[in-house]
Amino acid sequence: MTKLVRTLDAIQSRSDDPDAIVEAGELVDMRFPSGGHMSLRGGKLFHLLVQAAGVDVAEDVTHRITLASLNDTFHIAVPELVELVDELHTTTLKLKLTDAKGRRYTKSGPILSDVEREDESNTQAELRFQFSPTMRKAIANSSHWAVVSKRAVLAFESRYSLRLYTVLSLRAGLRKTSEDFALDDLREILGVPAGKLGTWKNLRLRALDPAIAEINQLAGFHAGFVPLKRGRRVVGVTLTWGLKDRTARVEALKELDRPKVGRKARRDGSADMIVEAEGRQREALATALSAAGAQGHGQQD
Repeated sequence: MTKLVRTLDAIQSRSDDPDAIVEAGELVDMRFPSGGHMSLRGGKLFHLLVQAAGVDVAEDVTHRITLASLNDTFHIAVPELVELVDELHTTTLKLKLTDAKGRRYTKSGPILSDVEREDESNTQAELRFQFSPTMRKAIANSSHWAVVSKRAVLAFESRYSLRLYTVLSLRAGLRKTSEDFALDDLREILGVPAGKLGTWKNLRLRALDPAIAEINQLAGFHAGFVPLKRGRRVVGVTLTWGLKDRTARVEALKELDRPKVGRKARRDGSADMIVEAEGRQREALATALSAAGAQGHGQQD
């Protein structure tokens, strides 16, 4: 029988890759119960802290990261960092786990259990943190994982894009290329706040459509979805995915290196329209100048 590779071993094997963040599948598929959610920057900080903890992420130890390194990577001021740490303290996750006898159960808890922050006047000031027992247990017993790109994590501009990218990263390398999700379950996975995006139309326009567009621009895989209907009513979605070919993957990497300014225009194609319009304007101006010059010569004759 093939021995399962542990998530912790996968973390160790990728420890020399600064762009790779290896995360337990149980955490990737976390739900936010009772309308809970995580902000975009809170989600980004979560990924950075998981990477900073490294192979010790499942240990009952205090992890350390300097405020300066967070600022260099994340461009975050201390007051906002304090707010985001508070968010990770108070955000409850619902994880679906399996015990040693193969029985499924659900475990809930916060992301962080303890945090210390040194005075930022110290140039080497640290953020010291511990993950909660819920998090640590899920990671310690995990044997499936996702590898997400740190560059992509930092590039996403929607919290729904970041969540869906992480969820699909767990599945992108599998043989199957689709999975069905009920709408209420999908809302919990994405972290849709209570009372928001209650209709299919709003969920699609405000969350799914923008998320799929960002993923298809920035990730190494392509994604899509198909509504699942019961009669005329949409009750769920089939998420679809597949690895991009080499040319498309290279283009995604190039986009991660480009400035964020203009990214949305490049994504929806309006950048090409702007270039074409500017080209037409230049041609019209050149034609007008040429005509004016010709008229001037004619008057002199």
